[in-house]
Amino acid sequence: MSRIKQFKSQTRDLIHRGFDRHIKLAVTGLSGAGKTALITGVLEQLLYANESQNLPYFNVRQHQRLIGCRLHTSPNWDTPRFDYEKAIERLTGTPGQWPESTRDVSEIRLELKYHPERGLAGKVLDERRLTVDIIDYPGEWLLDLPLLSLTYEQWSKKQRTLFSTEPRKELAEAWLHQLNDLTAVATDDNAEKQIKVVAKAYRQYLADCKEQGLKLLQPGRLVLPGELAGTPSLDFFPWPLEQPVPDAWQSLLERKFEYYKEQVVKPFYQNYFRHFNRQLILVDVLSALEGGESYFDELKLALNEIMQSFNYGQNSLLRRLFSPQIDKVSFVVTKADSVVPSDHAKLTGLINALTLEGRQQLQFERIPFDLFSVAGVATSQWKQLKNGTNVLEGIDQSGELVRVGAPHVPGRLPTREDWQQGYVYPHFQPNFTLADSPLPHIRLDKLLNSVIGDKLR
Repeated sequence: MSRIKQFKSQTRDLIHRGFDRHIKLAVTGLSGAGKTALITGVLEQLLYANESQNLPYFNVRQHQRLIGCRLHTSPNWDTPRFDYEKAIERLTGTPGQWPESTRDVSEIRLELKYHPERGLAGKVLDERRLTVDIIDYPGEWLLDLPLLSLTYEQWSKKQRTLFSTEPRKELAEAWLHQLNDLTAVATDDNAEKQIKVVAKAYRQYLADCKEQGLKLLQPGRLVLPGELAGTPSLDFFPWPLEQPVPDAWQSLLERKFEYYKEQVVKPFYQNYFRHFNRQLILVDVLSALEGGESYFDELKLALNEIMQSFNYGQNSLLRRLFSPQIDKVSFVVTKADSVVPSDHAKLTGLINALTLEGRQQLQFERIPFDLFSVAGVATSQWKQLKNGTNVLEGIDQSGELVRVGAPHVPGRLPTREDWQQGYVYPHFQPNFTLADSPLPHIRLDKLLNSVIGDKLR
């Protein structure tokens, strides 16, 4: 693209924004929440909307006002394009595979052309266009934002609380052993080298936590470093002991923590969050239920951390730092195809309970929000047997067609007695061909109507 074309594209973006014709949608969520699958599903439904009979709640399609949708070149040359084609290739391959998890920031642009239905535009214009930019970034980086409001000492105190509980207590043994050995011989001359060794052990501890399904992993770049891999900016860790930090290490650890906040976290969110005006927050409730009480509690704790950072009031951290223009938020429980339809409302009820405290600020600031349970790509089929039993059918990890009974979903936040019975959910694999496009989904039409429907009138 020439500089003239890039300038024209950016100018058109400004004009469309001025007339409210441009949405920048942030898809956020903790690691494993299904962001890639959901974005792929959203793209599928929009690109093939006029070929689908499965979008009854996407009003612009149902009212036959949607002319078409296409992928469009983004003028943001600094950000990789979301690889929609590769995701589809994996989903429709033999055997089918889930798309690879998000490992860096990516963005993709769509352009929708439609007939306006009301207002001056409906009287004067035969067609209008809406540009939608969808931005994806690793869930590991999501939890860096809360660090901006903490000192090194405050962050360390929070982490000490986590280290004292299982399964973290056992997982932390190796890096704590490394730290204790080097603390005993801490010196000014070797501080940088010693801290680097302990930081490497701490990164391994975080990787082990992620492997076990834990969610509150900070700093996120130590888990998924991106372009910062191997740089000294990641050579730090929280102080896990009650005894003071050795004098030889204290200043260096504090400076590295502040450097990380100022030179890594702030620029990332300033570059992206200040431009967002719609946001999806994805949550994998089912995996947390499967993990057990400690994992579910950690999910709740992580969501509270996120919600505190994403408060949108005039005095919020986001407002002070980045001045975002977010005017609508959707909380989305993913992987709804792992339970029968009659239990989808229970999933929505769980995310309602998990985010209750954080959503109070949204209500106070009059920012609209919705709650959804969806599957970006649905891999199961629900059937009701003659005896009234609900079952799910799908392809298991060995490639076999299986039928499972309806797994139990709690209708409330589980109590201690509830946890004793345990929760198990099927993990179906994709089993599609290109001829199946648009791929099946659950409730993406309602989600799309909530997120962009008001701009397609």
